[in-house]
Amino acid sequence: MKKKKKNKEEEVDGIQENDQTAPSKIEEMTEEELLKKAIEYRDLSQRLAADYQNLQKQTEARISDIRKYSTEQLLLELAPLVDYFNSAFSTVPAEELESGWMMGIKHIQDQLLKTLQENNIEVIDAVGKTFDPEFHEAVGEEDSDEPADTILKNPQAGFTLNGRVVKPAKVIVAKTKEEKQEDNKANLKDN
Repeated sequence: MKKKKKNKEEEVDGIQENDQTAPSKIEEMTEEELLKKAIEYRDLSQRLAADYQNLQKQTEARISDIRKYSTEQLLLELAPLVDYFNSAFSTVPAEELESGWMMGIKHIQDQLLKTLQENNIEVIDAVGKTFDPEFHEAVGEEDSDEPADTILKNPQAGFTLNGRVVKPAKVIVAKTKEEKQEDNKANLKDN
């Protein structure tokens, strides 16, 4: 038993891919058929040109994003250095802050922050600001006379890259005396 081969013709948006109109066939076609065929080819050409332009735009956008955010991994690896410098400076006695070696370390910290800024990486300013979950991650609360949700401490720096949050700042927020009293009342009721 012989299998008959079927000639599959793939279509591209309704036009057959292997549609080859031989010159002899063209002469046999009516003017209306020729016009219809010309319109089909023109439409196909326009669609392909538009698809190509869209592909170019998408590729350019992807390349732009890659360039824009390629430093993200490096930032995440360098981020702890900012915290280490901040921790180190917080433990140095006040009388030694002006010593030569401390000034040298401060210069290194300043150079790191300058390099980050030149690469569109910004440290999120937190202390004294109102808590914003888009930029901050609350890791604790402390009693304070400050308004509720005011950031009191910033144990870990947060960063934005080209305006997008890459690492939220870990913060400790103010808890007013009224909130503490309400919490105590709630705890007493539960017991």
